[in-house]
Amino acid sequence: MSWSYPIGREGVETLLPHRPPALLIHSVESFDEGVLHARVTTNPDWNIFDGHFPGRPILPGVILIEMIAQAGALLGGISGIVDEGTFLAFSGVEKARFRRPIGPGETIDIFAELASSRRGLHRFKGRAEVGGQRAAVVEFTAAQMSFEG
Repeated sequence: MSWSYPIGREGVETLLPHRPPALLIHSVESFDEGVLHARVTTNPDWNIFDGHFPGRPILPGVILIEMIAQAGALLGGISGIVDEGTFLAFSGVEKARFRRPIGPGETIDIFAELASSRRGLHRFKGRAEVGGQRAAVVEFTAAQMSFEG
């Protein structure tokens, strides 16, 4: 399938099995030379900010990693590495580094690229930036899974 960019929320829902509140990616801005660029704007009303941390709300790193993993799954769908009737499920995290906290109302630019694939297991490199500043880098794996059992 051929896509025109940016891909909005409806297109993202076509490519990912996630649904709110677990669907975190708002749009795919581009897919060029093997690098997918996705975007999320954190909502100040997300209840996660109420407790992490009162008086100094910061997006939890695990949520940011999930955003980057969803960008990898989107790359899989757009590039065609995911077979019909299957999806990519997050299977591992390596070398996660956090460089800048992310707060409510900030726009996150997420980049994912496929590093390698072997028998349904895919290794990705990803990063998140806010205003051109690197917020996180992570290497992760995702396995191709079927909706049937």
